[in-house]
Amino acid sequence: MEQMQIKATLEQAGVDYDKGLERFMGNVALYHKFLLKFLVDGSYADFVQKLAAGDLALAERSVHTLKGTSGNLSLMRLFEAADAAVQAIRTGQSSEEIGRLAKEVGMCYEETCQAIRQSINE
Repeated sequence: MEQMQIKATLEQAGVDYDKGLERFMGNVALYHKFLLKFLVDGSYADFVQKLAAGDLALAERSVHTLKGTSGNLSLMRLFEAADAAVQAIRTGQSSEEIGRLAKEVGMCYEETCQAIRQSINE
């Protein structure tokens, strides 16, 4: 896929491609390498598992890690969803609200991963 198509596909999924590339000092290959590594990061799966088990402390830690990783890679839609979930857990929001936000994190995560898989070929 051509560079402009990669950028467009990722941006449709809420990635600030230019900012991400800037964080990697313009090194396209390195940025793409780390985007691919994101696909095997276990933070989202840990978040889902800990939340389902009712362990809010560990769920908060996992989604906070996901927030940091997504922020560093400029996966902004996912970053914002993860941040909202972190804040909801930290402020003791209702389980319904946390569940709603977790669902949003899941949708953003899937959308982001799909865009990465679709646009960046190993």
